[in-house]
Amino acid sequence: MKVKFWGVRGSVPTPWKDAMDVGGNTSCVQIIPRDDALIILDAGTGLRVLGDDLLKKPYNNLRGHLLLTHAHWDHIQGFPFFIPAYLPGNHFTIYGAKRAQKSLEEIISGQMVSPYFPVDIHEMKGDLDFVELSEESFFIEEDIHIQTCSFRHPGGVFGFRITYQNQVIVFATDMEYTEHDLDQRLIDFCQDADLLIYDAQYTPEELKQKIGWGHSTHIAAAHLAKQANVEKVMLYHHDPSHSDTMLAQMEKEAKAIFPNCQLAKEGMTLELD
Repeated sequence: MKVKFWGVRGSVPTPWKDAMDVGGNTSCVQIIPRDDALIILDAGTGLRVLGDDLLKKPYNNLRGHLLLTHAHWDHIQGFPFFIPAYLPGNHFTIYGAKRAQKSLEEIISGQMVSPYFPVDIHEMKGDLDFVELSEESFFIEEDIHIQTCSFRHPGGVFGFRITYQNQVIVFATDMEYTEHDLDQRLIDFCQDADLLIYDAQYTPEELKQKIGWGHSTHIAAAHLAKQANVEKVMLYHHDPSHSDTMLAQMEKEAKAIFPNCQLAKEGMTLELD
């Protein structure tokens, strides 16, 4: 499987000259199990850039699966700017948690109503299907398996475990754990993954001041990878206040615990062995 990072920031887009090496768009990751399959994790502002890239290629009747961890703004705010969804003939299935108060479609379309946005979701001429999820295990295509699990975050969050031809990628962002209170369910969920993409928004010192905000640390990421026997971990969902220099130091500290740690950077592409 191939992985490309289109947005790696948390909370808010970060157009800041001292952070441009890592990048400033919010959460969006593309998974390419095979050439004719498209999986998108989260719809932050990186989704706009991914959409522009997709339009460079001779796609006809583009089909894709968009998996949403949750509906906080930094994870959905790129969706109104995703041009492929406006084009007839394209088809996207959007997956997210089932909520009691509103449907998934209402949640996603709600950011596109006046006075928040000038174009509503009905202007999207592509076919959009909305699939509401509980904790479950299912196939999005006959050979691509998805497992979901909920974790600690205000309002809830899903982790996704994606399996294709015995390769496993775990996407586990926006969850509040330290190296001292890692959920055994989280360790089991990540067990033996080839690649773990994990929330590393705060330093341990910052987290002490932001209890209940729903994020983890680079130190917890390294300990989780070690305990779950993960092959590689990408530090993800970087805080908007963290410069390239600070993030490089955080990467160094994580590597001291688990050597195969790496900063997720916008535009970076990985290919699993």
